[in-house]
Amino acid sequence: QMAMSGRDANIRAVAVVGKKNEPLFLQTFTDGKEDDQLALQYHMHTSLDIIEEKVAGGRKAYPGSRDMYLGLLFTVENFALYGYATNTKIKLVLLVEGTTSSSSVKTWMREFHELYMGVCANPFVELLDQKNGLNTSTFRKEVRAKVVAFKRRN
Repeated sequence: QMAMSGRDANIRAVAVVGKKNEPLFLQTFTDGKEDDQLALQYHMHTSLDIIEEKVAGGRKAYPGSRDMYLGLLFTVENFALYGYATNTKIKLVLLVEGTTSSSSVKTWMREFHELYMGVCANPFVELLDQKNGLNTSTFRKEVRAKVVAFKRRN
């Protein structure tokens, strides 16, 4: 298996996980193959234990910063999983296929966090959809646009 260049990096899955590790949002970017989606979901789930350990140990990718970016959690096959923990104990997980720089992932996750906060701050989200404010077509479209932008930047 050949090493991939940065240009081949693609985001394959994005998740927002709640305080009690309940999934709040999951979006996969595959060719629709069910096996792939299940594997991605499994990897995303596995990453939660690592996030918990890092947060509990107070270990950040850049110690001393107020940053919530946890950096690379682990790699499996040709995927790399990255974590981000907010001060409200919400966890963001990103699964990338191929190789990319940690700084571009960090930037992307910060932007994704801002997008997430924008949705949470919208007083109408709760009224429109009590069960799943993040699972709106608007939020999914915005996430997809960010995923495409990531591919362009890398």
